[in-house]
Amino acid sequence: MENFIELNGVVKKYKNFTLDEVNFNVPVGKIVGFIGENGSGKSTTMKAIVDLISIDEGSIKVFGKNINELTSSEREEIGVVLDEVCLPEKLTVKQLNFIFKDIFKGWNNEKFLQFLQTFGIDINKKIKDLSKGMKAKLNLAIAFSHSSKIVILDEPMNGLDPVARDEVMEIIEDFTSDSEHSVLISSHIISDLEKICDYVVFIHNGKVFLQDEKKVLLKQFETLEMSEEEFENFDKMKVIRYKKLGDNYTVFMNKGSVLNNDKVKKVSLEDIMVFMIRGKML
Repeated sequence: MENFIELNGVVKKYKNFTLDEVNFNVPVGKIVGFIGENGSGKSTTMKAIVDLISIDEGSIKVFGKNINELTSSEREEIGVVLDEVCLPEKLTVKQLNFIFKDIFKGWNNEKFLQFLQTFGIDINKKIKDLSKGMKAKLNLAIAFSHSSKIVILDEPMNGLDPVARDEVMEIIEDFTSDSEHSVLISSHIISDLEKICDYVVFIHNGKVFLQDEKKVLLKQFETLEMSEEEFENFDKMKVIRYKKLGDNYTVFMNKGSVLNNDKVKKVSLEDIMVFMIRGKML
């Protein structure tokens, strides 16, 4: 099996939004970063993958099967943290542990307790008494404590401080280090994703407009800052997008478009997303 998840021509229509023929894969043993601004379709796509919403067209396969054909044991191999997942507020973390022991045949009690210790979560605290950040950590602990082969994380860094985010990234990297587990993760903190992702999928207005290996994307583009006069005389055939701030221009272009210019800069994943979405075309 090459891919744990395969999306082909996925369409989901709402009154004011359409997920429009989304295609991408999550390869076995890889971390895929799912990037886009608010309302771009990330959460809708992830809900469709875990069968929380039905799709209107296309297909979604997990472990080589259509999602509605997965057995209960196969569904248990999918760990999920969605942005709005709510846990029973009146229960303690300890009580929650007992419940998940019954729900998941592959529940790893020792691993769960290790996560609680790593994250500094008091097992005797009620869910309602945990901070937003602690609840986010608890959701992550649950997702990684049963027999997951693929973990789907929708904005798992929300509410986490830089130290906690670093802990989460280490957990994700460790999870996929054996090349037998995969992660699909979205985050607004794109610099975090850039550190750990193998592949990147950009989505905007319900459409995937760019996807590739991270290292390929980062080597594909670059930027060049220039004055208004320089921009007027610049070869416009080399401009993919541009941004204007005051009298200065920044041109987004393919790497190698301009040689021997010390103003040429490397791009980040955030640069690519911002220019492709907000940059102007000629």
